[in-house]
Amino acid sequence: MNADGHVHILDQVTLTNDQVSLWLGQFHDRYLPGALGRGMHLDRVWRSPAGRDATTVHILWTLPGIRAFYAMRGAAGADPSVAAFWAATDGYALDRGRRALQPTIPTPTTAPDAETSPGSSARPTPAASTGANA
Repeated sequence: MNADGHVHILDQVTLTNDQVSLWLGQFHDRYLPGALGRGMHLDRVWRSPAGRDATTVHILWTLPGIRAFYAMRGAAGADPSVAAFWAATDGYALDRGRRALQPTIPTPTTAPDAETSPGSSARPTPAASTGANA
């Protein structure tokens, strides 16, 4: 969980190059609607090379807080279509994983003062959180 209360989830699925489009279609049709219904917000989907003949798909989700995270996990555990989707994925994926993420340092939200020289060790101060879950 980060300072603004949001929980970020990173899913990574490594597939052979010829399976990526098939899996993304299955993800879109079979997994995404339920994930959105469980309160997950899809932030980004990337792909990166994972060797000569493989690609890793990286999916970044956001949930509005820790309670939403645990509610999502409970709802996913009670939905047999979630287990079926991941079991089908395991049938041909080379690897997969899910990680909950939190930042290790605050993310600056303002630019450094114009008076700060490039070699200075001064750091910008993040803007105060409003506590709102956008």
